[in-house]
Amino acid sequence: MPRLETESHSQFDLMRRFLLLSLIAICIVSIASAALMSRFLTNRLLQRDAEVTRDFVQNVMETELAKGYSLDHPEMVERLAAFLKHVAAMPDVARANVYATDSTLLWSSDKRLQGRKYGGNPELAEALKGQLEIESGEIGGRHRQKAEHYHLGGSRARFVELYIPLRDAGTRTVVGVVELYRIPIALTRAIQAGTTLTWLTSIGSGLFLYAVLFWIVRRADRLIRSQQERLIESETMDALGEMAAAVAHGIRNPLASIRSSAELWQETARAEDAEAATDIILEVHRIERWIRELLTYSAPPDYRQEATAPGPIIERSIEGFTRELKRRKVNIDLSVPPGLPDIQANAALLTQALNNLICNALEAMPPDGGTIAIACSSKPDTRQIAIEVRDTGAGIGPEQLSRICQPFYTTKADGLGVGLTLVRRIARRFGGDLHIDSTPGAGTAVTLVFLGA
Repeated sequence: MPRLETESHSQFDLMRRFLLLSLIAICIVSIASAALMSRFLTNRLLQRDAEVTRDFVQNVMETELAKGYSLDHPEMVERLAAFLKHVAAMPDVARANVYATDSTLLWSSDKRLQGRKYGGNPELAEALKGQLEIESGEIGGRHRQKAEHYHLGGSRARFVELYIPLRDAGTRTVVGVVELYRIPIALTRAIQAGTTLTWLTSIGSGLFLYAVLFWIVRRADRLIRSQQERLIESETMDALGEMAAAVAHGIRNPLASIRSSAELWQETARAEDAEAATDIILEVHRIERWIRELLTYSAPPDYRQEATAPGPIIERSIEGFTRELKRRKVNIDLSVPPGLPDIQANAALLTQALNNLICNALEAMPPDGGTIAIACSSKPDTRQIAIEVRDTGAGIGPEQLSRICQPFYTTKADGLGVGLTLVRRIARRFGGDLHIDSTPGAGTAVTLVFLGA
């Protein structure tokens, strides 16, 4: 069964642009922030680990060696080497080196490197100036290879290279540099876990932000479309009012003269002429009815809200169609549950809306009559009260259903196309809406939804 929701679901160009541009912007920001945070986290962990190692080595040196020691003395180098042998035996240390102030490698856990002078090492040069230097990379990878990296093996593990200045406890001058090559498995895992968490958090935050922005823009899009529809309706009604006033002023007097002349002719005419006079009078009445409808629909309604009981108003509206219902052989099946809450509406406007719906249902009924079912129901969880008017007429096709609430669109030969427009306008002004279900050949159901008082 096709269903018409009076709220349009078509999208503005705003939505299409948002879907693309916001996705690109959020992806760029998320990736950039994740990369920056990952680098910051890695650098801070490496820096903190290096500082702890430096303090440990420096404190041991100050404890084990006397103040004023110098690595120019073989005894001092041997005492330092004895300590570094224990350091080199630690699980994550691959190599330990001791450099003199002229960049000569005095001692190494790899005896093949001892006695060489390694120039062109910027990290070593900075460490000799008193700076703690850290270098990290992958053994055997794309990282810049140094001569002292030789014999570390072909592993692709991550290494951390620390250059720790050795300072004299008394003068605080740099007397040498301890270089530690470490393959910190636990630290590497911590960095990887932190990096993974950073990326997942960044991606999750980006998706959440995109979803929130999408929801906001979608609501804004619907609100804009709804306001645009109401603005069009309002402008249409204003134009209708001006047109109705002009029509009423310009046509009513000539119509009165035509009707008077036709009535006089009807009284004096022969039988065959009287029938023509009757047709003229009926057509004049129809034109006058159109003019009255135009004036009624175009007049500014009174939208003052009040607690309104829908049951009695429905009954009064049905009473107004009693003669027409009998003439068309149409029965009314009314269902109003006891204790139905009041609605936020206006009695006069609700009566006008119901009269429109009942009239449309009557006109849609087949010549042999049928049943119009009017039912009320409530939804306590949403505070909504629904009034449904269902006929057993011919129904409305999907193409016509999509346009049925447009101003001046009608499927009736003598209709104006403003009735359902006005009904929807009344419902929305009181915080409700209008829904239409229809199946060709099976009838139409029109539902008015109002908020409970």
